[in-house]
Amino acid sequence: MSNGVAYPNLAEHMVRVPLEELRTTLLAMLKKVSMFEFDSKVAVQRMIDADLHGLPQHGVGRICEYLDAVDLGDIDPRGRVLTLVDSPAFAVLDGSRAIGSVAATKGIELAVAKAKECGTGTVAVGNSQTLGALGVYATLAAAEGCICFCCTSTGGVMVSAPGTSEAAVGNNAFAWAIPTAEESPLLIDSSCGTASRGKLNILQELGIPIPAGVLQSDAENAPLLPRGGAMGFGMALACSALAGPLAGGKMPNAKKKAIISANDSEHFFYVIDVSHFADLDAFKKKVTEALAEIRQLAPTNAAEPVRIPGDRSQAIGDGESVPLLKSSAQQIRQRAAKMKIDVTW
Repeated sequence: MSNGVAYPNLAEHMVRVPLEELRTTLLAMLKKVSMFEFDSKVAVQRMIDADLHGLPQHGVGRICEYLDAVDLGDIDPRGRVLTLVDSPAFAVLDGSRAIGSVAATKGIELAVAKAKECGTGTVAVGNSQTLGALGVYATLAAAEGCICFCCTSTGGVMVSAPGTSEAAVGNNAFAWAIPTAEESPLLIDSSCGTASRGKLNILQELGIPIPAGVLQSDAENAPLLPRGGAMGFGMALACSALAGPLAGGKMPNAKKKAIISANDSEHFFYVIDVSHFADLDAFKKKVTEALAEIRQLAPTNAAEPVRIPGDRSQAIGDGESVPLLKSSAQQIRQRAAKMKIDVTW
């Protein structure tokens, strides 16, 4: 049973790029494929958010994949997110095959607005694309004094089930964010498999061995093991239903088209406005005190203090630059040159 894969120290593989100069480059790249300016700004911010939280597998390095998906017709750069069902407390959106971060951002913002009005807000988003780092969206809700649970589907089957070596479910992701009195929320952000494929691709690119217990076997395209065994498999199934048929989509084993952009991805957002249930400041204080007490527990390894979920992914930016993999920075420069875009960093 595997509990997942953490990145080793990637410092030697990283470079810091000026934030606003990087943003300018990315916006110019998306403009070249006719994406609306507002949508481009949202998409770029979500990618930067991922890198600032130490999640390069979901960050700026994905821009070339998104551009390829536009070229293939899998992402519609002019797609408009549509409202299919709307009520005071819930909604269903159609992502119209726009870049997933745009549909997901609208989904979480709408869920927060409904929670502020009704106490809870639920939004399902169908006909979308991969959204990037799921925890980023949950964090947006926590910043508004809300608790958030969300999940997203990631294409076809790629995670095995207990009792079989074959792929059975998607490597769906789920996240919880709970506001605290600190700058960062309590954040639980996880794939249902042992790792995201993006993370494994980065490890392979850097020549870092994939640990044992991550893949079902050493065979090419072997499925991932479920994180935590039966628990991860069960979460994958639950997320498949919430971020699938509930949004008008399919279960993972009915998704047969394997493409880079995780086509037919769906998202589910459930938001609770704490102030409708309890005093927000008192709630934050109790949660923060509990977390502080846990952090003070005696560690089993003196070199590794006790961590709370989300500690590793707290913002690592300095407000002026973004940490990127050197390989990603080079790929962006090369792609920008092909698109006749000047890069100033």
